[in-house]
Amino acid sequence: MTTATPKIADMKDMTKIERIGAHSHIRGLGLDDSLEARKVGQGMVGQKDARRAAGVILNMIKEGRIAGRAVLIAGQPGTGKTAIAMGMAKALGEETPFTTMAGSEIFSLEMSKTESLTQ
Repeated sequence: MTTATPKIADMKDMTKIERIGAHSHIRGLGLDDSLEARKVGQGMVGQKDARRAAGVILNMIKEGRIAGRAVLIAGQPGTGKTAIAMGMAKALGEETPFTTMAGSEIFSLEMSKTESLTQ
């Protein structure tokens, strides 16, 4: 019994590795037209009240009724803050920047909090 040796064309190309982020599946907040959260929608599950509140903020941004250039979302670890923020950015469109930062990045002796948020 002979064993066939694999040919070069049969080998899988391992030079390109695709990185998949923890929230790469999120495409929006998963809200209907009346801002009610769907059970599962646009990659979002759970946190219905928070998603509805984020939808209200989105409407204010779209209508130009909110001042400033940033939204601060606070809460315990693992409660979905990053997912909601990413959903908001996706709902606003591709030209909306999305940047995550830890609280320790803001508190600096060289820079004030307001200065760091405006950069």
